[in-house]
Amino acid sequence: MRITYRLATSMLSLAAVFLLTLAGSPVTASAQTSSETPAWNLTQWQKTLRMCVQAGQREHGSYFIYQVTGTWKSLRAGMSDLPPGWSSVEYEIGSSDHFVRPDGSTKYFGIMPAEGPASVPLGTYSAHIWVTDGTVTQTTPADIVVTTEDWVDCMN
Repeated sequence: MRITYRLATSMLSLAAVFLLTLAGSPVTASAQTSSETPAWNLTQWQKTLRMCVQAGQREHGSYFIYQVTGTWKSLRAGMSDLPPGWSSVEYEIGSSDHFVRPDGSTKYFGIMPAEGPASVPLGTYSAHIWVTDGTVTQTTPADIVVTTEDWVDCMN
């Protein structure tokens, strides 16, 4: 059962990244922490990224998908401001040379996992995905909503 779940989530992740390459123009993320203008941008789509968690479950895990455009040598990505007891990962994003599209543009689609107890108080937790080149850090909001609503109502 666990292997089937992992296989299904992996395939859904890959399908989502593939489909997002067909998506329209994204909204640029906010909060640069340096006055330098980088040659890259962390972007999100038209709405704030959102994860809906059913209150009362023992644990919940899912992921957010984000995009980086432009050129860079090396970037690092992670999450901040997670609900109490929640965790994510930090990882390196290789050179933009590896993500050149046929039209010459550069786009990297990242998957940022987050997991933790659904026993935290009901509410919206304003987490953030961050990306840095070591000089400039950009963030984009990624809401984690702990609710009693069903998933469809929560996502709308």
